[in-house]
Amino acid sequence: MTIQEQAQQLELLADQVPTGIALATKSDLEDLQAQVLGLLGETSTATSIQGAIQLASQQIDEVAAALENVRLQIRDAAQHHLQG
Repeated sequence: MTIQEQAQQLELLADQVPTGIALATKSDLEDLQAQVLGLLGETSTATSIQGAIQLASQQIDEVAAALENVRLQIRDAAQHHLQG
């Protein structure tokens, strides 16, 4: 495999990093949070659940950032191969 072919393969791999999954999950949690609030109103139980959802959302942000870092590192490796 030539260096250019390796670079192309790396670009394809970078596109396969599942960055969208984390963001979709966060969106689902936000919808869930709105539904909980609609069902329970401004209660201590709703507040507790919202706190758990917010913590999960923060962790998803961290995962999304880590996945984006993986994608960028693979892309950087592809560019490095092309520059020789």
